[in-house]
Amino acid sequence: MSDTPSSITPEFSDYLAALKRRRMLLMVVALPILACALALAIGMPDIFVSTGLITFSDAAVSGAVPTDKDRVNKEKEYMDEYVDSLSQSVLSPATIGKLLDQIPGLVPANESRDDAVSEVIRKTTVDTVKVPVLDPDSGRERQIISAFTVSFDSRDPVRAQKAAAWLTDAFLLASRSSLQVRAKAASAFYTRETEKYRDQIAQAEARLAQFKAKNFGQLPELTDLNLNLMDRTQRDLDDVGQQIRTLQQDKIFLQQQLEQARNAGTDEGLLAQLQAEYAKKLATYDENYPDMIALRRQIDALKAGGSSVDSLSLPAQLQAQKAILAQARQRYSEDYPDVKRIERQIKTLQTRIANGETNAGNPIGSPAVVQLRTQVNAIDTQISGLQKREAELRSKRDTMEHRVEATPQVEREYKTLTRDLELAHTQYDQLQKSQMDSELSSAAIASGHSDELRLVQAPAVPAKPSKPKRIAIAAIGLMLATLFGLTSVVFVESMDQSVRGSRDVRRVLSVAPLGVIPIIRDAASARKQRWQVAMLSSGVAVVSAAVVLTVRSFY
Repeated sequence: MSDTPSSITPEFSDYLAALKRRRMLLMVVALPILACALALAIGMPDIFVSTGLITFSDAAVSGAVPTDKDRVNKEKEYMDEYVDSLSQSVLSPATIGKLLDQIPGLVPANESRDDAVSEVIRKTTVDTVKVPVLDPDSGRERQIISAFTVSFDSRDPVRAQKAAAWLTDAFLLASRSSLQVRAKAASAFYTRETEKYRDQIAQAEARLAQFKAKNFGQLPELTDLNLNLMDRTQRDLDDVGQQIRTLQQDKIFLQQQLEQARNAGTDEGLLAQLQAEYAKKLATYDENYPDMIALRRQIDALKAGGSSVDSLSLPAQLQAQKAILAQARQRYSEDYPDVKRIERQIKTLQTRIANGETNAGNPIGSPAVVQLRTQVNAIDTQISGLQKREAELRSKRDTMEHRVEATPQVEREYKTLTRDLELAHTQYDQLQKSQMDSELSSAAIASGHSDELRLVQAPAVPAKPSKPKRIAIAAIGLMLATLFGLTSVVFVESMDQSVRGSRDVRRVLSVAPLGVIPIIRDAASARKQRWQVAMLSSGVAVVSAAVVLTVRSFY
């Protein structure tokens, strides 16, 4: 039974035959790739990489505008943007120009300034370092940026270390400069706000002073004092009223005695009346009371008989009043009403004596009538003084009552003014403290004691090259050469419909061939094959050299 096309399957020998037939194609595709890879692995220069590790510290700008914890956590998620901003600042033409001036020889001397700057930027690498942490909010693991590295590659390990160290310091200085800008901005902000609140405090104090001056005596803190003064004034008013009533009663009694003395016309009836009055007042007053002393002297004068008229002359009355004043001062103070009254009587007598009078001038001529009239006049004087005192006390009491009644209304506005002043003082103290903190932080930043970045690992001189990875390049080249070569062979074989053997005859015609004539290779075909190999080798060598030269020009 003959084989059908579907029953014919390729064998391993068929694959080997196909590779043998397409060996030139395989070599054309695979050899250049493999040669370029080997040329790169062997011909690339040694590149030394020096790396510095910088981590983020927890130091913050003291006195900066406070933020909550959530905002701080969110800011930590954008550390890559912060590193990018620092990279843009450090890897700027101006900064790299300083690096080229301080470390000559980083780039060839024949390059222009712009090309040299671009070359240094190309050789500088900034990478972030991420570590997995457990998120306390979600409970899941996430990546956070904890540090970043600054690397510089060069053929000279010493130059690589110097450039990497300079760039690492530049990153630290850029971060410090950024902190100083933030600290100065915070200090300027707090200075402006402090001045504003100082003006507000001055205005609030002025308003409060005007309010106190306008409502003096009605302030809430004087309420207890006003109540005490009002109570004391009321007590004084009651005492004055009681004294007025007592004096009015004494006046009525003296007026009755005066009428009786005028009607009787004798001193004997007046003596009995004075004795009765003295006995009556003795139950109420002390013997040394001024009125009691005056009554005793009148009684003694009346008892003296014929000498009563002389004893009641103006000089005698003056001496008697002085004696009464001396006794009264021993018991009472100078401000006591009776002492004042006696002093006024002495002044009146002295004035009358100075005017040339020698007696009381009584038209009736009775010393008892003169004495009673004098006492009535003295009582009138006391009553008049006490009435004036009563009017003053009533006015004072009304003023105290008005102050107490107006205090609740004044208290509301007073509390508003004091609260505004206290709030302004509190805010001013906080701003002043923050201003002092920001100034202290600015000084700490300038001295390097409050940096956000901390150098963990300084760039060191590399002991061995970091690039290129020669074995990896060769292995990758071999894999790519094999892959592309086999792929091209498979593709060409699949597109080729030529009949090359008995298996192809059986596959196409479904019949077995009687015989097979092999391919005969002569000298011409051998020369042609050698020429092709030579051309391929030359092409591979040229391409490899070009690749190596091109790659070395970048380093």
